[in-house]
Amino acid sequence: MRLTVLGSGGIQPTRDRAGPAYLVSAQGRHLLLDAGPGALAGMLRAGVNTADLGGVCITHRHPDHCCELILLIELEDAMGRKTPMGLAGPAILDDYLAFFARWGRTEPAPPPYPIDRAVLPGEVEWSPFGIIGRSVPHVDHCVGFRIEADGKTLVYPGDCGPSDEVVDLARGADLLVLECTLPPGVDYHAHLDPEQAAWIAERAGVGKLVLSHFSPNVDADQAVAICRKYGVDTVAATDGLVVEV
Repeated sequence: MRLTVLGSGGIQPTRDRAGPAYLVSAQGRHLLLDAGPGALAGMLRAGVNTADLGGVCITHRHPDHCCELILLIELEDAMGRKTPMGLAGPAILDDYLAFFARWGRTEPAPPPYPIDRAVLPGEVEWSPFGIIGRSVPHVDHCVGFRIEADGKTLVYPGDCGPSDEVVDLARGADLLVLECTLPPGVDYHAHLDPEQAAWIAERAGVGKLVLSHFSPNVDADQAVAICRKYGVDTVAATDGLVVEV
């Protein structure tokens, strides 16, 4: 299993970091984790066509995590897609899809091709991926993902605060991708600073930590150094980074 970082930033645009989006690949199949600004262009740079996507996993409703989902759905319609596309995430995603089905139309438009909708929390199998979704603390209707393939486990909680729920989701994972929105010492229940990220990774006993979702006021090198001080094998995400799980 392989992780490709398509976007390592947050809601505030920067020159070097697109919005949150990650590609998970195994056995020639691909999952898109979140679909923030620049996700589709990032896929092209990674050499993966949108037609090759088997599924999309969306963590929550904030636009920096889902704004290109509708673009993806409509692009695949324009390209003539007939095969189903998986869509996993919280129930509130159905409100999002229903809005766009009605937007600018006198009658709602049906999905242009089959969408294999999995409402999480819960579990779904999209071969070769086993996907577990669990509620995590950030906003209402927020789901973190635990993905298994090729005997490896990758965990991506999306945006989250420090909590036992995230530790339990990440327990024993080979690779954990955690947000690092806050600079050191800034305490906020719905996001993480480097020490809180290290606390989660250390308690969960993960093999490797990737810090991502950096805001412009966070020094990524400093954040990595803080996590390594706690004995956590840590790297900072950059757009285009590839990590073998």
